[in-house]
Amino acid sequence: MSLAVKNASIKSSLFLDYSFERTDGEIKNTIKTNSDAPIHDDLRNAFRALIPHFCFISEQILDESLISKCIDNISDYIGDRDAVVSEDFLKFNVSSFAMSKSGEGVVISGSRQLANFEEIGWSTPLIKFDSDYKFASALEMAIETLKEEVQHYMSGKQAAKAQLDLFEVNGSEESDDI
Repeated sequence: MSLAVKNASIKSSLFLDYSFERTDGEIKNTIKTNSDAPIHDDLRNAFRALIPHFCFISEQILDESLISKCIDNISDYIGDRDAVVSEDFLKFNVSSFAMSKSGEGVVISGSRQLANFEEIGWSTPLIKFDSDYKFASALEMAIETLKEEVQHYMSGKQAAKAQLDLFEVNGSEESDDI
């Protein structure tokens, strides 16, 4: 049996909708699902690693040097506002990706926060990994990492459900029979 993640979307900043192909012998099944399990930090960071690509492909940030530095040191540019080297990327968010049918390219969807705090969203055109896109190999590696993190999520890796911590009885967590 083999699994191939086809797409994934963060919903409500916390949950994941995703689809994958499961191949058993000659039988291929496409499964679409969503979960109420909170996404884990590694998965959130894998989505964030697509932000410089999203910005460059959609011509929001055209400084190749800045994009390259962000790709190479993502945590220096995307994260805590007080700790980043440049705030250029902080108004952008990547919320989903979709692989091409052949698996040779990807479409990235995200948004940008406007000055009035509203958001405008869009998707990039299909970018093939063998195209002349300057950062194609870095994009392919980022997508592979993201697909691996989605598979970890599918296998049960998730963030703790914070609301459960609120219900402690006599210093211990209560069971499911609340």
